Amino acid sequence: MTFKSAAVLGLVLAGAARSAQADSDGYYCTGPNYIAYEFAAPVHALYIVVLRDSLGLDRPTRVPLPDFQVHGMRCSAGSVELLGWDSLYTATLTGAKTSLVARIAPWAHQGTSRQALQEYGALNLGGWSTAVRVGRADTIPLAIASRRYTFALAIDVQPLPRECAYKVVTRLVQRDSSSRPVATLTLFDGKGTMECGE
Repeated sequence: MTFKSAAVLGLVLAGAARSAQADSDGYYCTGPNYIAYEFAAPVHALYIVVLRDSLGLDRPTRVPLPDFQVHGMRCSAGSVELLGWDSLYTATLTGAKTSLVARIAPWAHQGTSRQALQEYGALNLGGWSTAVRVGRADTIPLAIASRRYTFALAIDVQPLPRECAYKVVTRLVQRDSSSRPVATLTLFDGKGTMECGE
């Protein structure tokens, strides 16, 4: 797994109360007032953190997902779409309870099309950050509609060369109008594997 994978997976494990390791990157995206992400281990699930104009960050809502390989995600005002190989899963965010509906994708039995991969995969937050790709700490601003606050992902990275790993801590940060942090939520605190030469 590359550093990019390690840093990206840090975000995907948001809401985990303990350190964790993983074997895939996961995907995530932002809507007008939330961040959503999925992860396959230890349980496949979609996580949603609503970002409000009030002070404080809520714990993520967890939506169990069936066992399928996610190839990308797309967030809109009222739903999150997760792209499968020949299916499209939609988590509807409106109403009291998040619902999940699967339908056959237009490209079913032909494999996921290049266009679909580009359309859904382009919204991976890790891809926005040059620093993440090269193995340095980074702060990624999130385009969230809020009158009082701004939100960002703060990714702290410490190489552990003897273990061929990175120590990764990813936090969701809420800032006031003066850019001072007023609330944080630790999304991930664990290790990611780096590529090590022989």
